[in-house]
Amino acid sequence: MKKLTLALTTALAAMLAAGAALGADEAFTAQYNAVLSRLQAMGSGVYTEAEWSAIAQSVQDLTATAKRSGDTEAIIKASVIEASVAGDMRHQYPAALKLLRNARADLAAAAPNADLSPLYVKEAELLAETGDRDAIQSLIADYKASSSYRPEMYAWHGGQGPGDPLYIARPKAHGKASMPLSIMEMALRRAGSAPGTQFPDFALTDLYGRPLVAAAYRGRVVLVDFFVRGWKRWEDNLPAQIDLFQRYHGQGFEIIGVCLERDATGLDELHLPWPVVAAAPELTKQLSIFGQSTSYLLDVNGAVLARDLRGQDLSSAVRTALEAVGQAK
Repeated sequence: MKKLTLALTTALAAMLAAGAALGADEAFTAQYNAVLSRLQAMGSGVYTEAEWSAIAQSVQDLTATAKRSGDTEAIIKASVIEASVAGDMRHQYPAALKLLRNARADLAAAAPNADLSPLYVKEAELLAETGDRDAIQSLIADYKASSSYRPEMYAWHGGQGPGDPLYIARPKAHGKASMPLSIMEMALRRAGSAPGTQFPDFALTDLYGRPLVAAAYRGRVVLVDFFVRGWKRWEDNLPAQIDLFQRYHGQGFEIIGVCLERDATGLDELHLPWPVVAAAPELTKQLSIFGQSTSYLLDVNGAVLARDLRGQDLSSAVRTALEAVGQAK
């Protein structure tokens, strides 16, 4: 059995919004929609080897169809999905990055005027998960020097999920603003909090006015959970998270909930057994969080062990972290 998780990240979500605007033929579009629906329905769960093989085959078939069509936009869409499965789902980052780079090189040679921005953006997002800031900076420089870099009329941030409005900066400004570039710069900031890095020091206040200071949590394994009510993945995982807290709190496991909604009215009605913060703008800015539900598992020294773990993956990581503390003692 394999535990598989898929996050539909910004590069993929942007292409979904484009939908039929991309010029793929009907056969590819139907196949693409079927694969996408299947992946969206999966979320996170446990699957047999046979089920995983079927998923992998459907993605490979989609890529083959795109290549046979010769449609540049179809190849881009298929490549981003294939990289999302390899990287976001299976955490096979070298393979996913190689796939994107090969697709970019092939298309740059075959279609010099094609807009390869989704490939650049997806690569930046995967590099952010590995914490490779230098590689992202190099990628940004390559992107700005490429024919795919087409400055827009505005820069933006936000719009990543429920409760997160889209903010448009300098709406009438001309210049060098670019939406893909903005997303890549967000990835650069996110790389600063990848596993192995030190989580930012924080001084927060919970719903009842109690201080939550990073130093007070040293010696404990901590999950910092950024959430939005109504976000299905968060709500689906909540019962398991409460059970995990109740089982391991006495052994040194803590959770801090940070609500990302602008209006936090009624948060106390959730009756969560851990402290909840109504907002943490400085911390979310440091982490480049713009409304998406996410979480950080920290070790006893405040270093990031993992991000975005749910269900059994989170339970296993917490247990391993606590066992490591016990062995150290």
